[in-house]
Amino acid sequence: MYGRVRFVQVVRKLASPLVSAAALILLLTALLGASSSSLGSSLSIAPSVVVEPPTRSFFLPPAPLQEAPAPSQTFLGMDDELLLDRLRYAEIRSVHFSKGGSSLVLRIEFSDGSRAAFKPQQINPQSVPRKEAAAYQLARKLGIAAVPPTVMRAISRQELLDKLDAQSQWIRARLLREAIFDDDGRTVGSMMYWVPSLADLHLDSDAAVRAWTTALSQQGPLSDDRSELLAQLSTLLAFDVIQNNSDRFSGGNILGSRDGRTMFFIDNAFGFQNDPRGHLRALGYLQRCQKFSRRLWTSLQLLSDEDLVFHDPVTGPLLSADEVAALRSRRDRVVRYLTQLIHSHGEAAVLAFR
Repeated sequence: MYGRVRFVQVVRKLASPLVSAAALILLLTALLGASSSSLGSSLSIAPSVVVEPPTRSFFLPPAPLQEAPAPSQTFLGMDDELLLDRLRYAEIRSVHFSKGGSSLVLRIEFSDGSRAAFKPQQINPQSVPRKEAAAYQLARKLGIAAVPPTVMRAISRQELLDKLDAQSQWIRARLLREAIFDDDGRTVGSMMYWVPSLADLHLDSDAAVRAWTTALSQQGPLSDDRSELLAQLSTLLAFDVIQNNSDRFSGGNILGSRDGRTMFFIDNAFGFQNDPRGHLRALGYLQRCQKFSRRLWTSLQLLSDEDLVFHDPVTGPLLSADEVAALRSRRDRVVRYLTQLIHSHGEAAVLAFR
């Protein structure tokens, strides 16, 4: 009898309540049958009862419902993942020096005809390639599609020199002097999808700053023909405080399409410093703005601390622990700024864009 009770206890302990109840009913039925048989004759032996153990599937919890996959992220109508794969692995056909700025930037042409901007690791302190890749990942976490897809890629010194085109041969000495190569002769840099036909939107002149400051204040009217561009500008101002890019309004760094309708947040290699408050210059431009995108506000509220840790297959972590901590602090500061605006002026007035 003790063995039977012990068996019931084991069943109860192992099985779920529903399975345990079913097993107990079957077991008790068999036991009652065996007991009545033994009462009829002390010489008779109860028929043996074989209880099949439940299969493994009975003990497993039900499979969770699968969430619908998130929609693909795109850039200029192209799937991000396809572009990232090309940036990582496509064969390089030629290397061209891209003029402009003090940073060393190379235009890479792949065998399929597509292009990318490559910033090698270099001695110039204002250009840290891994921060370009971090800015891309931050933008996507915020639902911003204005930063071109960017990855880290290692290229050998020999390949860069061998594929340097005829018009860029004069840059060989500078490339060898400023690019940083490891013991194996490789440099690791950021590879960003090349946006053709970029134009300076001239939003950093004194007259332009006064005009958009008025339009983005609570007192200023929004014209239909400028509303779309101003919405992108307000997102850029918040983005630059979060990533701590104080170099945006230094001249020629606010770029977009030639029709002036689409902005591209390019040249982010100077951000992500260990400054938890944010650079005063970037904060000053943000405080000129009192109208923002509702989509950006929603993304900021959903952005967790874990979302602000960025990795790349080539380099691993893109930011140091101190840089991540400062990034989270600046994110919180932007959230507080928008919260105060909404408290003062109302959600509809502050979240004026989609």
